Amino acid sequence: MVDVTSQVSVQTAAAATPSARRYYVLGLLTIIYALNFLDRTIFNVLIEPIKKEFQLSDTMMGLLAGFGFALFYSLLGIPIARVADRLNRRNIVAIAFAFWSAMTALCGAATSVTSLALARIGVGIGESAGSPASQSIVADLFAKNERPRALGIYAVGTYLGVFLGYFVGGYVNQHYGWRMAFYIAGVPGILLAAILWLTISEPKRGAMQESFVPEPLGATLRFLASQRSFVVVLIGFCLTTYTNYATAAWIPPFLARVHHLSSAEIGTYAGTFKGLAGMAGTLLGGFVVARVSRRDDRWKLWAPAITSGLAGPVFALCLLTQDFATMVAALALTSFLVGFHLGPIFAIAQTVAKPSMRALASALIALTATCFGQGIGPLAVGMVNDALKGSFGADAVRYSLLSAAITTTLGALLFVWAARPIRADIARAAA
Repeated sequence: MVDVTSQVSVQTAAAATPSARRYYVLGLLTIIYALNFLDRTIFNVLIEPIKKEFQLSDTMMGLLAGFGFALFYSLLGIPIARVADRLNRRNIVAIAFAFWSAMTALCGAATSVTSLALARIGVGIGESAGSPASQSIVADLFAKNERPRALGIYAVGTYLGVFLGYFVGGYVNQHYGWRMAFYIAGVPGILLAAILWLTISEPKRGAMQESFVPEPLGATLRFLASQRSFVVVLIGFCLTTYTNYATAAWIPPFLARVHHLSSAEIGTYAGTFKGLAGMAGTLLGGFVVARVSRRDDRWKLWAPAITSGLAGPVFALCLLTQDFATMVAALALTSFLVGFHLGPIFAIAQTVAKPSMRALASALIALTATCFGQGIGPLAVGMVNDALKGSFGADAVRYSLLSAAITTTLGALLFVWAARPIRADIARAAA
């Protein structure tokens, strides 16, 4: 039986927040999320000059790009998300944003591998607080059927940040050095954090749900573990995120070593064909899934499964072709296909969790995926690079990145599996 009273209350809550105001908040949080990924990505385009200055191996660069960031991000993300399910989320995002921006700037002042690693850890600590609280805010501004679209817009920040990171890093490094690139990436975020603090107010928690009942941590974890679609999506997202982070870290060295591009050229090609294509896929994914899933919630996962599955063979073509134009086209298509799933997966985390659990659900998705994807992805590819270097030379990165083509295909299969119980899980979360 349909609860008409509950539906009316949700519609009233949505109407109570002016559309322009909702989208201002969404737009500002999307920009912050983009700077989150700019601050992560800029390190990747600077791998070659940093490696040269400090005389490091690919394995060590993989550690700095991956676990140097992801370890503390993962350790602190869940406790901070738990705080975000109780306290003012606007304040949490603003403070965290200012902190990670300052740490990004400090990367440029590093005088040793140790100081660079500590600054990267600081970036991870700050960013662990940003996205879970932001997604929880968005979920309280947009109703269930609007969330794939809203969080698809939010997820565009991933590739907007990648686009900016490659362009800023590539251009500034070539003309002013890698240290200046970190300064330019970090300083604007401190100003934007103040704008967030002054212009956004905390939305009513659970505004898009008929009830809001705070849950203790144990009950929250048990409920999320009992949501089969959430658990399987979590595993699948780990695999697709491996693809995202492994390619984000090692596509710039791939372009430099295999296709002999300069730093500025890497920024142009990687920014345009990975960043912009990923933005297009992410934005389209949110809008398409919001429309096709109106009659059947299983399309929230079927559509991401289709595009993620296609991404694997396309990326393999990108790596193995000798033709530069084909490589660029396949890189763009891979980024489009992989980006398609981000908004819908973020929406799943918000939709199969109760309102009091949303920040924690988002944190579990983001932090588990980041620990596996960003922690293991760049490191694994770096280790294989070093192992294959003696046999394949500069082409080693071409073959080590093939692991990313495999993981996105496996992730797609898990999304199909997760679609089976999703309708029942959504009903339980709304009960």
